[in-house]
Amino acid sequence: MASLTGKSGKCSNFGNCSLADARTTIEVPNGMDFVCTECGKPLLLTDPGPQGGGNSRALAVGALLLVLLLAAGGIGWSLMSGKKAPAPEPAPPVAVEQPQAPPKAEPAVQPPVTGNCSDADERVGLCRRPAQ
Repeated sequence: MASLTGKSGKCSNFGNCSLADARTTIEVPNGMDFVCTECGKPLLLTDPGPQGGGNSRALAVGALLLVLLLAAGGIGWSLMSGKKAPAPEPAPPVAVEQPQAPPKAEPAVQPPVTGNCSDADERVGLCRRPAQ
């Protein structure tokens, strides 16, 4: 912990300084050079930061915001989806009357054709041969 009359730091001369290897915090009184007492290299300033874990408070606030966001999303989802409306009952079939076909017309009597008719013309009813 830093004193009120000085600064604290850590040496970064690993492998050459036993204080750096041990990661020891070094207290330097005000007015003194901010260097390692063993190897003389400059120290890295250590900030004691807010006491009581300032990061845990930020983490708690973030977790609370996440929970609120998830709750709002769940409520929104349930309101948007709502209850499914029951499917409408199908209408009963309506009887549709079929239009009546017009009465079949009697084929007009064709007068007998005299002359030469081919068998194809006769098959399709284009001509009639006189009865023999």
